[in-house]
Amino acid sequence: MKFLPVLLSALACLTLAPAFGQQGKPNILVIVADDLGYADIGVNGGKVVPTPNIDALAASGVRCTNGYVTAPYCSPSRAGFLTGKSQTRFGHEFNPHVGDEAKLGLPLDQRTIANVLHDDGYATALIGKWHQGFDAAHHPQSRGFDEFFGFLVGGHNYLLHHDADPEFGSAHSHNMIYRGRELQHLDGYTTDLFTDEAVGFMNRHAPKPWFLYLAYNAVHTPLEIADRVKDRIPADVTDPNRRGYLSLLLALDDDIGRVTAELKAKHPNTLVFFFSDNGGSGRKPFFAYNTGVNTPLRGDKGQTLEGGIRVPFFVSWPGKLPAGKTYDQPVSTMDILPTACAITAAKQPDGVEGVNLLPHLKGEATTPPHDTLAWRFGPQKAIRQGNWKLVDVRDMETKTQSGWQLYDLSTDISEEHDLAAAKPELVAKLSKAWDDWNAKNIAPQWHGSPNEDPTAPAKPAAKAGKAKKK
Repeated sequence: MKFLPVLLSALACLTLAPAFGQQGKPNILVIVADDLGYADIGVNGGKVVPTPNIDALAASGVRCTNGYVTAPYCSPSRAGFLTGKSQTRFGHEFNPHVGDEAKLGLPLDQRTIANVLHDDGYATALIGKWHQGFDAAHHPQSRGFDEFFGFLVGGHNYLLHHDADPEFGSAHSHNMIYRGRELQHLDGYTTDLFTDEAVGFMNRHAPKPWFLYLAYNAVHTPLEIADRVKDRIPADVTDPNRRGYLSLLLALDDDIGRVTAELKAKHPNTLVFFFSDNGGSGRKPFFAYNTGVNTPLRGDKGQTLEGGIRVPFFVSWPGKLPAGKTYDQPVSTMDILPTACAITAAKQPDGVEGVNLLPHLKGEATTPPHDTLAWRFGPQKAIRQGNWKLVDVRDMETKTQSGWQLYDLSTDISEEHDLAAAKPELVAKLSKAWDDWNAKNIAPQWHGSPNEDPTAPAKPAAKAGKAKKK
């Protein structure tokens, strides 16, 4: 009989082993802000309004001071994160607003991080902004997400009223929040509603690992002010646009605090990524201007200057990654998918260009994650090798290109001192490297607006119509 307890204990371990193994996999949370100004958060020097919760998230892990997105614009940037590769490899160069609806959006032959983690046993959800196509085949629940609560296009109003008429546009919708594929009629404020849904999803799926892509539309236009934050906007800020932007930022920070408190209390084994989909939109009247400030970076959303592509980028995993650390080598949002694959042993899709960041963030790998990062956005180009950056940027007012400019980012983060004339051999080397990288890209699969795509029709007809199920 003395062997019976040992036998029962062994049987219990065998019975529970799969469950413990599954629970041992970390949850993965990706929080994306929309058009967030680099300098508007406290951790990057912002002082106009406090952002204690965003700053605390940065302090809880590793702040990547050279964190990049794959495009300076909403939809292509998200396509790069979702697939782990440059979106110009598959023609997703511009926002999918005008063209054949069946082709507009993340190409159907591309696997997403949600596909990968769903197949590995994760519960998966997108809450918030999709902007990867709006027909049934491109819907989030056709792209690996078990659950979806949010909107399908590029922009949406914040203040919802259940009796308001839904209005669909391929770039911006009003009162068109979906649960799954069903249109909802809601009261509330989208930032708060998305947070409520995020907390509910995490807690519903606590027994198994989950992946949540929490894509806030804050601080993208429209710059609507919620009652709950209006009294916290500094009185000396008189520009109505800036006041609206700051209200969205205050609410975003509040709600990130709600999410991180929930993680700390109930989901400590969660790997968290935070980034903005591109730089702040601070160049009036272009690219859904929102007054975002990118200082000391030059440029804005829609440009391949640092202000368009270098963004706030934090990675937090309590007990697994150091807290309060900065990492200064260039990293990319296309690194998120391969990092997720590395920690879950999920099968990585073909063609992924990102890398597993964890050895670098832990200090186990001393080499940079990337020898080279490169960008193409219409006629705009950029390539970074080490501290050198070569860039050909578009002036939106004059509709002209700068031609190749060369900057040493180690001493000139603001890209003020063009060294191209002084270092022609380096320009030739980097421009050839960009050409070699670009040779693997394909042509855009649809036009952008004339701002970013000079080959576009002068006045593309925006798709409009009544609300419909997707």
